[in-house]
Amino acid sequence: MRLLNRMMKTLKRECGQALPMALIMMVVGGLLVVPMVTLMTTHLTSNRVVEQENFGIYAADAGIQDVLWKLGNGVEPFSDESSYYVLPETVNGMTVTVEELEMDVGPDGYLYTIRSTASRDSENVTSILAQACAGASFHWLFENVLTSAHDVELGSNCTLYGDIVCGGVCTGDTDGVSGDIYEGSTVIMPTEELLTAFYLSTFDDEVRANPANYHPDNPYTSATYTVPPGYTYANPYEIPWLYCTADKLTIEASSDTYAKLTGNIFLTGSNNNGKFELSDKDVTLDLNNYTIYATYSDYPDCANNPASIYFGPGTYVNGPGCIIGVGNVDFQPSASQGDRLLGTGTYTEGTTTELQDKFVLSRFYCKDEPTGEISSIQVKCYFDDPDPPPAHLKVAIYADSDGNPGSLLNEAESDNITVSSWKPVDFPSTELQKKTWYWLAAIADADIICTQTNAEIDSRSRDEDFDGFQFPDPATQNPLTNVDGTEYMLRGFTGSQQFFFLMSVECTVNVQPRGSFYGSIAGNANVHLQPDCFVNLVNTPEGGLNFPGSGSSGNAGDAPPLLNYNIQ
Repeated sequence: MRLLNRMMKTLKRECGQALPMALIMMVVGGLLVVPMVTLMTTHLTSNRVVEQENFGIYAADAGIQDVLWKLGNGVEPFSDESSYYVLPETVNGMTVTVEELEMDVGPDGYLYTIRSTASRDSENVTSILAQACAGASFHWLFENVLTSAHDVELGSNCTLYGDIVCGGVCTGDTDGVSGDIYEGSTVIMPTEELLTAFYLSTFDDEVRANPANYHPDNPYTSATYTVPPGYTYANPYEIPWLYCTADKLTIEASSDTYAKLTGNIFLTGSNNNGKFELSDKDVTLDLNNYTIYATYSDYPDCANNPASIYFGPGTYVNGPGCIIGVGNVDFQPSASQGDRLLGTGTYTEGTTTELQDKFVLSRFYCKDEPTGEISSIQVKCYFDDPDPPPAHLKVAIYADSDGNPGSLLNEAESDNITVSSWKPVDFPSTELQKKTWYWLAAIADADIICTQTNAEIDSRSRDEDFDGFQFPDPATQNPLTNVDGTEYMLRGFTGSQQFFFLMSVECTVNVQPRGSFYGSIAGNANVHLQPDCFVNLVNTPEGGLNFPGSGSSGNAGDAPPLLNYNIQ
């Protein structure tokens, strides 16, 4: 017991115990410091390596995204026959080099195999190997009213709604262009190989192997395709898929008739010398969202060669659809989709008079052309103010059996008019009859309606208050004043203005004087509009056109899909 009590008393005394504990902690701490420092150093080094690799991945990916942006905007990434380029700015302090390893052509577009490498101080940090199909980006062509890999030439008094993009320069009368003009652009266009492969792929192998047996009543090898007479818009003659091996296919008829494509027309000819011609005024051809594709070309001598596709004067063609020739395309129908049925026949600037709050009418004759439906009325507008407030406009059409401005047939209105040009106003479809007089009418809340001298036109007017103005029915409800020698510059257009795409793959598209066109035009050599042409960029059909990558791929600037993406 005494021994136990002595030990307890010793343990209860605290003096001398701190030193051993401190010594023990120092020994343990000394043993832990070295491995902890080593671990922290390793961790920091690892983080720096991972961060460097991540920065390298982001930098290399910037090169891939740059290529995709260019392909999505119709810009050839690897220009000047170079297989690589360097981004103009460093990314994360690194230099990024993009290489084209391979480019294949197929029915779905251009398949690019590309490698983007990020490097610092000449030492490669990260590389990314990717594949992209540029065929999905060709819808960007449909976002411009005119596109050329070289030059655009505009005749006098042309009116264009939409942007112009060209690799060269845009010359001529540009006053009527409502969009922007981009010159000196690097434009990537679909090649003959790509388009030929694409349109061949739309035909069955059996058709290509035995074209003469596929449609024995009208073999595709024939140089002439005759459309029977008597067919109409309501009951059209259906032209089937045509794979033509003749050097030229001509569509003709013996009398007035209406034909509608129910498949593509592919003209190959001997040694790719297939041409297409529609010069018969008795045929109205409805593309029905299909494509005419002709292979003839003697590139690069485009200027001295006949057209690959020719639509002659006085012919009629409706859309939507594509008309594509490898060589020159001459397009000169007198009544194509969206052509003028009524209204002023000259496209001069005219003059403006005090027409604010004035109800004006001019009488026009529906000539002996195919009966059509007006779906747009256009008014030639002019602004003196360089920065005018938006003007408002109302338009209408009148007629009666005696040729007077009688009953109101239809009306429409538009606002936000600020540009001096022809202003199209969407109009409820209104059927017109041949050889009938109609009156186009308009009223505006600003002095914008143009006039021109024309002694042969019967025009009338009446002062009105635009605010709350309603078109009278009939027009003669209140007295109208005769306006001698003056024509109000109004015109009505036919059809629903469905989208056409007109293209020369290697040469020039030539649109003849007073050509009316709704959609987009593209040419590799040039796009040439003769005087008084009217081209309006309208929406593409729902679901796109029969053209590579024009389906549901979206709007211009969309990146084409990546097929492979490997970080190396």
